[in-house]
Amino acid sequence: MILYPEKSNELKNYQQPQNAFLPHRVTIPLCEEYNTVCKSLVKPGDVVYEGQLIAQPSNRTKTGIHSSLPGVVEDIINCQCPNGKTEKAVKINLTGSFNYLGKLIPETGISELSPAQITELIFGKGVVNTFNSLKPVNLGQQIKSFKGNSLVVRLFDDDSSCITDRLTTKFYLNNVICAAELVAKAAGCANTIFVIGKAQKIDDSLFEKGKHIIYSVNESRYSLGLKEIIISEFNKLKNSPLKLSKNDLFCDAVTLYETYQSVTRGIPSINRLIHISGNCLKASCFLNIKIGTSIRDVISQIGGLIKNPKQIIINGSIRGYSAGSLDMPVTKYVKSISLISSKTKSDCVIYDCINCGNCRFVCTESLLPDLIYNEAINFNEPSEPVRKMIFKCIGCAKCNMVCPSRIPISQMINTLKEEAEARKEL
Repeated sequence: MILYPEKSNELKNYQQPQNAFLPHRVTIPLCEEYNTVCKSLVKPGDVVYEGQLIAQPSNRTKTGIHSSLPGVVEDIINCQCPNGKTEKAVKINLTGSFNYLGKLIPETGISELSPAQITELIFGKGVVNTFNSLKPVNLGQQIKSFKGNSLVVRLFDDDSSCITDRLTTKFYLNNVICAAELVAKAAGCANTIFVIGKAQKIDDSLFEKGKHIIYSVNESRYSLGLKEIIISEFNKLKNSPLKLSKNDLFCDAVTLYETYQSVTRGIPSINRLIHISGNCLKASCFLNIKIGTSIRDVISQIGGLIKNPKQIIINGSIRGYSAGSLDMPVTKYVKSISLISSKTKSDCVIYDCINCGNCRFVCTESLLPDLIYNEAINFNEPSEPVRKMIFKCIGCAKCNMVCPSRIPISQMINTLKEEAEARKEL
């Protein structure tokens, strides 16, 4: 296993990821997609094989969940997940032989696959699109309901503190491009646009002229990786032969790597490529980890902790989650894990709004985040103007970054949006 000094996050210091050690048990949450809970198909004592479907949602437009290990179901438990929610989970103890791990699985004849066959493979293998890691959704269903014109592939990360998509692009660009072509074929996309960062070193010869459109952006400028910003910036280009819209399909590099594995080799979504970093570790690393492996097990495999973490950050420090425990399992929407000690952790006390106006000045959509927050905490129902602002919020979390009172404005707005969606108001 290759580790890299945490003082440097440069991509050139990393080599192709290796498989993490096998855990003795996994805990697989039954909620891996946004607002989707699956029902367990197994019970304690059942023997399961690697890749077996172990949970299925009642809504058939959502995908099922597969076992990442062969073994015996120990129990169905309540589990705290990386996104802060508590969900039911299947606990599986490792035993038996593997169907995929360690096996040489040849690629199938993908050129002969029909759009319907590609879609069914992506759907059936449980590939989740993590372009927006706050709202991971089933890629197969996105393809089935596609009404746009273009497939947009982001090859860098939407959070500069997370480098998983950039590492995936570095090592698996051929696979990502192949998967993009498969998705475009399945969805009937007229165009495929690859959004790359200006600092990324990418072999242009891998892209086909006239078939692939390369759109370069300054990835260090935060929020350029978000869907709404990509649409806005791309549509400003002069002499562009096409325009993007919210109806287009947006994917990240990690999702397409998973798609490649599922379509060409028939491997269900049972692993995650994850970048692990932080000043509590001897070094950072990039690993292929079994779904359901606890963060604690992963850390023990890479040399343990050199400091006690005071904060466990999932998917980047800007838009990510603060996990509550090392015992939380890796899920399909986890892209990075960072363990931070008290020396770098700031005061996390939430104070009253001081009406500084910083959130208004920085807001990408020219909203009034402080007004939304104050109305939300002082009134039972937001007014109509506030409802409209909630709907316009793109979730960039810039308001959080500039708030001196450390108010989680972005998370609060996202919660209000979820509640409105549940009431079918938006």
